[in-house]
Amino acid sequence: MLAIGIPGLLLAFKTAEIAIAATIGGSFNPPGLLKALALDPSNPEFHYRLGLAYCNSLEDYHPAEGLKQLQLAISLNHRQPLYWSGLASVCQSLGDRTCADRAIERVLELSPMAPHYYWEAANHYLLEGQPDAALSKFRRLIALDPGYAAQAFRLSLSTGNNPQEVYQKILAGQESPGLNLAYINFLTAHDEGSAAYPIWKETLGLHQFFSLSSAAPYIEWLIHNGQDHQALDAWRGLEQQGLVTRPAGDATGNLIFNSSFEQDPLNMGLGWRIRNESYTWVDLDGSGAYAGRQSLRVDFAVSRNDEYEPVLQFVPVTPDHAYLLEAYVRSDSITSSSGPRLRVTDPACASCLNASTEGTVGTTPWHQLSLSFTTGPETNWVRLSVWRPRSRSFPSDITGTFWLDDITLQSAGPAAKAPAASSHSS
Repeated sequence: MLAIGIPGLLLAFKTAEIAIAATIGGSFNPPGLLKALALDPSNPEFHYRLGLAYCNSLEDYHPAEGLKQLQLAISLNHRQPLYWSGLASVCQSLGDRTCADRAIERVLELSPMAPHYYWEAANHYLLEGQPDAALSKFRRLIALDPGYAAQAFRLSLSTGNNPQEVYQKILAGQESPGLNLAYINFLTAHDEGSAAYPIWKETLGLHQFFSLSSAAPYIEWLIHNGQDHQALDAWRGLEQQGLVTRPAGDATGNLIFNSSFEQDPLNMGLGWRIRNESYTWVDLDGSGAYAGRQSLRVDFAVSRNDEYEPVLQFVPVTPDHAYLLEAYVRSDSITSSSGPRLRVTDPACASCLNASTEGTVGTTPWHQLSLSFTTGPETNWVRLSVWRPRSRSFPSDITGTFWLDDITLQSAGPAAKAPAASSHSS
């Protein structure tokens, strides 16, 4: 009985010791960890915790002893990446670059698929002034977890490399249109959009699917920052990729995209844009269209005398050319003397071009509106919109419904040049 009972009691006592040690050692408090190690000296977790505690505690700051404890943890379990990560952090804080580099690389050897260790490694190399090593870790990081992309882009650009160099080092060759577009959109959001065009061209050259929504921020940046030729080229690239499809009803030579509203508005690029304005309601109407299956319907729901511009489209044009705009409209119970109409402006120069058709008032059947205008010497785009200006006469407030369909905008050729004034000599 004694031969059986005494070893059992010893085992139970030892088990209780280990349990008590685990409870005491479950913190980063040096006194508690020392007590835990007295009960369980071969536990690498306690050495690891004590090492970090000595290096981070304000009251018990002993970095040399902390380094020793981390090395003991590793000697007891050299395959735990967490211990090597702790050692790298302490070595870096102590200025021991060789130790820190070795520990970081060991972490990645032991845990090659853990993104957070690549994040630590990249930041380590940035602090050590090794940007190329940092960028290589960022490259692997965002390949493992694209959720780190924005942070990786921000820190990569902080190394002093230009956007194209960063692209070559962390993205090129991975053939990931999603990551490329994330980088392009990061650049446009941080005033570096002008550097994104070569990356956009490479992304299109991958001939891989990406969503239209992921490309929209860059297209919008080009349009709103006066990058006229690049914006048009980028849009044509989307058409070639099949991400944007021109409806069959759009006639050759007609510059209006989705001219009869047979598709839903894209709200980006060269498609129709619907603006959420108070007291108006915009929708596609499948009843009684002038051409095709549906027309655009605008309801002025609350009686007000406000300026409205609920629908618009950017259209590429040629400078110094004459154009003819034609469209079909109808109305129901438009109350104001100032009814909705079509307006054409130069988005880059409001004083250079601002023309509109007659307004539509009352109740009218489908009828044609037309407008002739000439672009200026630097007009590459026009802004076509449904516009209702404020009324200056009675009745002023507007309610009712307006429909629009079958819009065409075509070039009438180069603008006629005024004859030069003749000179006379005496």
